[in-house]
Amino acid sequence: MPTGLHRLKILLLALTLPAGGCTVLRVHVLQQAPVIAPAHESEPSPAGKQLALGFNKKLSRTERLQALTGACRLALPGSSRGVAPDLAIYNAALAQVVRLLSEKDFANEAGITVLRTKKDILDPSTADSLIPAETVSIRGLASRSTQPGLGISYSAGFRHDSPALQDQPGIPRIGMEIPVTAVLTFPSGRAQLEFRRTLDSDSLRIGGRRVQLAADFSAPLALLISRGKNRAIDLSALLFSDRNISRAGLLQFQAYDPDKIPVIFVHGLLSRPEAWLNATNTLLGDPLIRQKYQFWFYLYPTGLPVWQSAALLRSEIDRFRTTLSPSNKFGEIILVGHSMGGLISSLLVRSGGEPLWGQFSDTSPMNLNLSSDSRDLINKLIYFAPRKDVSRVIYVATPHRGSGLALNPIISLTSHLVRLPFRMARHDRLEILSAIRDDARSAFVAPANSIRFLRANSPLLLSILNLPMRPIPYHSIIGDRGRGDTPNSSDGVVPYWSSHLPSAASEKIVPSGHGANEHPAGIEEIRRILREAAL
Repeated sequence: MPTGLHRLKILLLALTLPAGGCTVLRVHVLQQAPVIAPAHESEPSPAGKQLALGFNKKLSRTERLQALTGACRLALPGSSRGVAPDLAIYNAALAQVVRLLSEKDFANEAGITVLRTKKDILDPSTADSLIPAETVSIRGLASRSTQPGLGISYSAGFRHDSPALQDQPGIPRIGMEIPVTAVLTFPSGRAQLEFRRTLDSDSLRIGGRRVQLAADFSAPLALLISRGKNRAIDLSALLFSDRNISRAGLLQFQAYDPDKIPVIFVHGLLSRPEAWLNATNTLLGDPLIRQKYQFWFYLYPTGLPVWQSAALLRSEIDRFRTTLSPSNKFGEIILVGHSMGGLISSLLVRSGGEPLWGQFSDTSPMNLNLSSDSRDLINKLIYFAPRKDVSRVIYVATPHRGSGLALNPIISLTSHLVRLPFRMARHDRLEILSAIRDDARSAFVAPANSIRFLRANSPLLLSILNLPMRPIPYHSIIGDRGRGDTPNSSDGVVPYWSSHLPSAASEKIVPSGHGANEHPAGIEEIRRILREAAL
């Protein structure tokens, strides 16, 4: 890379990093789960005696499994009531059962049946890895989302091309990690091992009572993030949008669940889905939100014009709808957009066409002498309807009226370096410019990318606010850097006057910079809104 461009990248990062976050996780996995040996007891209980036999390597494999199963059977009643000694024995025996059965790809043996077919059950033989959550050390998360209970938590890993995920439209290139909890129960007296998908079901009925399962939702999330770029800032995707357009799309955090409402997180300029890491981790710790919602993430190269990023998101939602068998919940999508991601989200719930084009021109695009490619592009960007499958929008630090930072000379220079995946022929550019009214023509002068779009009081931005909006609830989360000076406040990038929407169903001022999406108060407000919408 040329020295001048390299220096510009450093300067650009220096301007943007203080305003947002740069999430980086430190994840370490022990090579092997610690062996939980039976505790020394002066007078071992029957369950303790069976556990000790299960650790006796002089016994055959079948004999060890039978002893470990016996330990679980005897300790289960107390374990399901939270009796600590019984739970310790149960978990120690269960860990060894899982380890031994995994050596033979979880085939049924020693009288143990591995359950595989129910919706909220994972077939462990289909997973490419099964990592005990307790072996995953995480640094970089504000907290760890876990819950105490019966069983042992694992992260079930799947490659992108895993046959188990072949019907899912948004598997990340780095694959998928699913939180599961192993339990050994005895329906009708027979030993049954099952791996419960705790995002779908985090409790189990045993002996006529509902028992909470142990769960760790942070370990799978951290393992997944650690295999990817593992950062919230992506300058390359901004400058080289042409190279990164093929990677754009909706990404799933879990397999599609027709019983849950999709929440789509849309990151902002210079960012990536990792910007939602702490929010996702915190939200997963809420049982009601786990029950009601599933999380999807929109990844896109942030140098694209906002109109094109919105058009791509529309097509991705349509692709999901076509690929999946959507239920009514698919029609209740909630968009959560940070910064420029909020502008993209706004375009999905507004009407384009004449209300948009008419703000700049008196000549219909249909009457312009354009090539077929340029005409198709213009039609895709201009003619759109509000999506009926979006029920709510949460705007986080969104510059509805632009940002003065986009006028900074360094940022302005950067806008000329952004490489877009399309180039309009000179004849077509001149034809479009000739149709634009004189008072608006300067807004359409190249470069036509996201940075230019975000300038304070840009007529392109203001044109969005003038578009008819679908009558749905929308919410604003706005940072004031803890100064308490609203309405004269700013998050350091976006001033209050740009983020404020008079008709918002709610507006929350949080003591954050531009990274309100990563601030605990901002995340708590997202949680509050989702809980309110779920009730």
